[in-house]
Amino acid sequence: MACKVALPALLVSLACATDVVAQSWVNLTPGGGPAPSARRNASAVLDPVENRMVIFAGTTAGTASVLNDVWGFDLDTHTWVNLTPPAGPPVPAPRLFPASIYDPFGHQMIMWSGQGPGIFFNDVWSFDLSSNAWSQFTPTGGPPNIRYGVGYTFDPLARDLVTFAGFTNLGRFDDVWRFNDPADTWTNVSPATAPGERCLHAACYDALRHRMIMYGGQDNAGALDDLWALDLDTDTWTELTPAVKPSGRFFASMVYDAANHRATVFGGQTTLALVNQVWVFDLWTSKWTQLAPSGTPPSARAGAAGIYDAANDRMVVFGGTDGAVKNEVWAIEDLSSTVTGTPPTTSRELTLHSNHPNPFNPTTTLRFEIASRGRASLRIYDVRGALVRTLFDETREGGPGTSTWDGRDDAGRVVSSGVYLYSLNAGGESRTRKMVLLK
Repeated sequence: MACKVALPALLVSLACATDVVAQSWVNLTPGGGPAPSARRNASAVLDPVENRMVIFAGTTAGTASVLNDVWGFDLDTHTWVNLTPPAGPPVPAPRLFPASIYDPFGHQMIMWSGQGPGIFFNDVWSFDLSSNAWSQFTPTGGPPNIRYGVGYTFDPLARDLVTFAGFTNLGRFDDVWRFNDPADTWTNVSPATAPGERCLHAACYDALRHRMIMYGGQDNAGALDDLWALDLDTDTWTELTPAVKPSGRFFASMVYDAANHRATVFGGQTTLALVNQVWVFDLWTSKWTQLAPSGTPPSARAGAAGIYDAANDRMVVFGGTDGAVKNEVWAIEDLSSTVTGTPPTTSRELTLHSNHPNPFNPTTTLRFEIASRGRASLRIYDVRGALVRTLFDETREGGPGTSTWDGRDDAGRVVSSGVYLYSLNAGGESRTRKMVLLK
């Protein structure tokens, strides 16, 4: 893996500067063996337990040629395994553009929505990644209208699938819904202010600040180029769109690069053409930068499914269409080898960010900013409010800082799985967030 190389200050300061320390494109498509059929608009999740990309459904052509098979791509051996359960028990109907997330608590893929031949869906299913079996939820509350082409993510603190907007033959939406797995319940949390009706947009989870990042899509006027953050603590939107930005696009793939705290976007369809560009949006500086990976790139395409493979620092994409549907697997290697922005060096207020990773085992990093020099403390509590660990209680300088928790209490004992609170206190103020230890 390449080391991180800082860009010259001039390039860092310019929005949409072209990357001069290229990542590299690598074709991971197996040369033989079983493989899924070529398709576009499948869903993909990272299964970190088995270290594989799991894909579901998609279409080989249009809505008349939709699929409902499940495949796993081993990220170490670059081989496919068909995970589709045998005929018998009920399974989801074939569809394109399903919304699928990985739930680490149940080691399962949760899926909802999509489009089939002459029909839209709003059903919710779980695919057990240990037994390769489907089961259907029967939610209370809601449900959202039938639809496809939504933006979605998983909120690991609430254990919710969070979804925004989408499309049916009745038009587009701009609503926000949460599906809670343990409670089997839909809740409409749509805020008064929203980015606007759309479909075919991309989304990812910002683990540092506990947000859903949403980009682009399509409305009645064509391709969109705006970028928004949904605060998952308050269910409120904030627009992050800078003045200088790439052209609008839909059917793009987007992942979160935790090492650099940025969203990476590949491919998609603009108003004029298909593209194979790679752009990153730096969430520290709210600036776009175009990457220029070395090597032979995949063809310009729309509807590819993607994941971020953190263990190998790469974005892995599958399928899509350049006019002909594909079953290729490509990777942008050394994704974090270029730094496009840096954390702020000063803070105007007391800020406590979401920990990363979350859920975690055995360690997690807590990031914060303190306004000025003074006494500060960072403590961890269980959900009953009992003190578990004091990470520090001392005089500290102002500015950003980090602290690591290893899942142990003040006596050095390993604590059990569960939800914990971490609280930052400084200058007479306090901030508290939740995190999940999962063993």
